[in-house]
Amino acid sequence: MKLFEVIPERLFQVFSGRNRHIYAEALLLLYEQYRVNRFGIQYEVMRDLMQELIESQEEAGLVFEVEEEEEQEPAAGGLFDGNGEDLTRLKAGALLRRLDRLKWIQVEVRDNFRRYIVLPHYASRLLAVFQELCENRTVEYQRFAFVTYQLLSGEEARQRPGFAILEAHRMTQEFLEELRVLANNMKYHMEQVVAKTSIQEVLDHHFEEYKAHIIDRSYHRLKTSDHVSRYRQRILATVQEWLLDSEWLARAVEDALRNEFFASREEAADQLRRALMDIEEIYRGLDEIFYQIDLRHNQYLRASFERARYLSQHSSGVDQYLARVLEWMAAGIRRGDLPAEDCLPGLFNLMRLNQLNEQSLYTPRRRRAPHRPEPQVVVAVPEELKRQLREQNLQRMRQAITREKVSAYVLGRLGERREMGIEELAPTNIEEFLYLLYVYLYGYDGLAGYRLVPEGSNRILDIGGYRFYDRRVVRVDTGRKRRAV
Repeated sequence: MKLFEVIPERLFQVFSGRNRHIYAEALLLLYEQYRVNRFGIQYEVMRDLMQELIESQEEAGLVFEVEEEEEQEPAAGGLFDGNGEDLTRLKAGALLRRLDRLKWIQVEVRDNFRRYIVLPHYASRLLAVFQELCENRTVEYQRFAFVTYQLLSGEEARQRPGFAILEAHRMTQEFLEELRVLANNMKYHMEQVVAKTSIQEVLDHHFEEYKAHIIDRSYHRLKTSDHVSRYRQRILATVQEWLLDSEWLARAVEDALRNEFFASREEAADQLRRALMDIEEIYRGLDEIFYQIDLRHNQYLRASFERARYLSQHSSGVDQYLARVLEWMAAGIRRGDLPAEDCLPGLFNLMRLNQLNEQSLYTPRRRRAPHRPEPQVVVAVPEELKRQLREQNLQRMRQAITREKVSAYVLGRLGERREMGIEELAPTNIEEFLYLLYVYLYGYDGLAGYRLVPEGSNRILDIGGYRFYDRRVVRVDTGRKRRAV
């Protein structure tokens, strides 16, 4: 599947217009509310929050301007004319409508004709990445090694070995990616410190940016208490043991096929073995990765030291002295110690210019009216209605298909036999078809008194207009199975 088959082609237009900074803050605010509200955000609540955002951004100097799309719309001709309505509220509505047109959000009309905002799957994932990029989070590197070791040596490895291998491989890949991010961030900070123009800027960047965000949050934890060496050898020993155990690998392949992670036995065996070898390769190559991280750290320290020394040696020229003289004179003029007309007469023509613009006018901020909820009316429910609802619920529970009903249904068809083909359960009506679905659902854990065993060819049966996979139904002793668990 291609990228623009998943996301709309115009999705990123919000970051190319004049209001891109406001749209970026709006999307982060939208994602914050999305994490709080599980089943959608009320449209009116989100519009009020966007209004406050636009007001705060305009107070900071970023004015929300009309986009070309709004100008071309017939209904938006008088949108920002200020015809009596709150101008910022209209801007907030225009912002949400543009996000809806560009497919960042979806607006749903639910009960009582209330509108709710929901995020498409691609939007929520992209905004999660944006939020993570904007946060300076602390990385727990030991967590990756600990979870990997638990997956490969815990109960999950004995019950579901195929799943355990795939999850351990995923955690190992995330661990490797975090180490790469750390090394790349060190390179980025090295480029930043080289571009500084004063010793104070170099020191501020070193202590406020690099030390606070890289050393304290990541590098120090990786080299000291958060080191992964305590689990590294155990993980390597476990992976080597599994690669040499053909019986265990066969069990892992069966588990992966049973959970339909792969289409064929050959693919499952190849991918599981490849995942184990990848885990072994990554943990064996950690020394080289740690060396590269230490090298980047030392390069940054050397670059910051050389930049500070260069600035200290070249900050005593004539231009620096002139700048200090002018700064001293400006400070004296502000204090009133030095008259402006007596400072360097004939050398500088000093004048004060003040321009009148739209920002010069004071616009008082309007307070939002306090929320007044509607009075609650308690309606008494008659006892007869309660009794009817209780009977309906009990009747619905009696008609529900449970594990015990499915077990009795299958064992009744088995009779005294040890196993049978699933074609004997071929449905003839809708009720038997529903039972067949639950037969597949409960047929793999062995707790329903039977187990479904795949046939070698994994063929699909077509009986009576119903299509389903061919399986063998084998009787299982549920009492002994539960004691073993």
